[in-house]
Formats: sequence, C-alpha cells, structure tokens
Amino acid sequence: MMIVDLIDDIDLKEKLLALGAPIHAMESLNDIEVATLAWLQSAPEHKDAVRSLCAEWQQEQTTILPDVLELIQRLSE
Repeated sequence: MMIVDLIDDIDLKEKLLALGAPIHAMESLNDIEVATLAWLQSAPEHKDAVRSLCAEWQQEQTTILPDVLELIQRLSE
C-alpha cells in the first residue's frame, strides 16, 4: 500500500492561517481566495510569503487536489 502526501483545503487553510491570513477554518475555497486576496492588497508585505508557499507546493512531488491547485496557482500570480 502506497501512502501519498495529499494537500487539501485543510492544509491550505492551516498554512494561510499560520501566515496571518484573516480566514476561518469553515470557509469555502472561494471565500478563502477572496479573503486572502483582499488581505494581500491591504498588507502587501505578506505577498512574498504566500507566493513562496505556493511555489514550494507546486515544485514538490506532492499531490494537490485540483481545486486547491487552481487556487494556489491564482495566489502565486
């Protein structure tokens, strides 16, 4: 049996919360995107940390749920 690292919305929420994003654990991915983008506009000093997180996940050999991957790609722009 092979165990695969899987990045899902819970992982994304935890990482964004650790960076200080004003999101809540029960929010949808759409709500997280809106809140995170608004936060990055009002606090642009956090953009590099979010982009770094997104780039790290995209470069690793981990499996990312498609919806989460799309959001990560949008946040890294």
